[in-house]
Amino acid sequence: MAKKTHNFTHSHHEHHEDGSITVHHVHKDGPHKDVKHAAADLDAAHDSMEDHLGTPNPGEAEAEAGPQAAGASAPPAPLPAMGA
Repeated sequence: MAKKTHNFTHSHHEHHEDGSITVHHVHKDGPHKDVKHAAADLDAAHDSMEDHLGTPNPGEAEAEAGPQAAGASAPPAPLPAMGA
């Protein structure tokens, strides 16, 4: 897999008492191209780093997509209720 070109020079992460993180990716072309957003937790901050700076680890995208993407069958439909 080819390395993703991102054009960000660095990132800032501001940690908050509730566990959320403000993520700020600084773009080389100036502030008008910066990306700044909230992340609910450390996992979301890691996802932001992957989305904006790199590529997921092997198998990670499939795992996050859930069992349907991995080829698992759908759970069986519930049986109809018996008459009253």
